[in-house]
Amino acid sequence: MSERVINYKSLGERIQLRRRQLGMSQCEAAEMLDLSTSFFSRLERGERVASLGTLIKISNCFELSLDFLLQDSLVQNISEPQRVELAQACTGKSPSQAERLINWLKMLSENIDRL
Repeated sequence: MSERVINYKSLGERIQLRRRQLGMSQCEAAEMLDLSTSFFSRLERGERVASLGTLIKISNCFELSLDFLLQDSLVQNISEPQRVELAQACTGKSPSQAERLINWLKMLSENIDRL
């Protein structure tokens, strides 16, 4: 089994996109997460590694699932434009709506040859 590595640049881009959707500055987001603005800025650029605790804080505060944040580690056989399209499909949805979309996608994936 090959080791999967987190794509911190993509992770940072998703965090930045959600922060902007929420209308927050980097300073406001960093304060809410109890992080320095400098660290948060570098996290968004993919230059810093976040601890699991920090990722959970971000997930909770920004109403994003951890699997969404880490999707590049979980999905490796699709192109970048396809990843972006999948991410955009969940963007702006409530956690329950995003979960329903994910469940539908899983169901479709399991039955794709029958469609």
